[in-house]
Amino acid sequence: MSARPAVDPAAFRRAVGEFATGVTVVTVQHGDRIHGMTANSFTSVSLDPPLVLFCVGKSARMARLIEQVEGFAVNILSDRQMQVSRQFAGANKDDATRLVSLRRGPVAPLLSGSLAALSCRISAVHEGGDHWIVIGEVIAIHEPEQARTNGPLAFFRSRYCDLIVPPTPAEAADRWSNDEIRIYHEEWSAGDVSEPAERRDLPW
Repeated sequence: MSARPAVDPAAFRRAVGEFATGVTVVTVQHGDRIHGMTANSFTSVSLDPPLVLFCVGKSARMARLIEQVEGFAVNILSDRQMQVSRQFAGANKDDATRLVSLRRGPVAPLLSGSLAALSCRISAVHEGGDHWIVIGEVIAIHEPEQARTNGPLAFFRSRYCDLIVPPTPAEAADRWSNDEIRIYHEEWSAGDVSEPAERRDLPW
């Protein structure tokens, strides 16, 4: 078996940094202890049942707590919550900037001011290299009572950034309705895919 080619860690970070994401804070509660972690390695997994996942480094405190709790909450941050993100990433050391507003959730605390939050029961935990992949089944969805006026907090090339979506008539026509939303777009293939073993007409 040939050895795997070495991948430069810095180049790998730069490449995956080209994938823009939102920012979340994952929270758990174990007894009287509340813990939160900023994470952008979050995604939906399934619609039926409703599943999501996030990834956590094996050396993180969150990894040890996940083994002891029933579930977690995913708080999707708005563009006004950059300092909240920094705090839960361990960047803010000043007590004056560490104050956040929490409210009780079904399984873990919820962050006030978030665009939305998901309360999840842990469904499975899988090993993925130096991280754990935590899958949760959504048991409750928390949306703000007021209209959404803030945009999402975005992360691109290792920096926070703004996502600007001008509400023009053309864009409004391109938006999907709730009934049309799907996790995946239609797939694309080249050549005859009815019998994978016979495929030859590839685009490269």
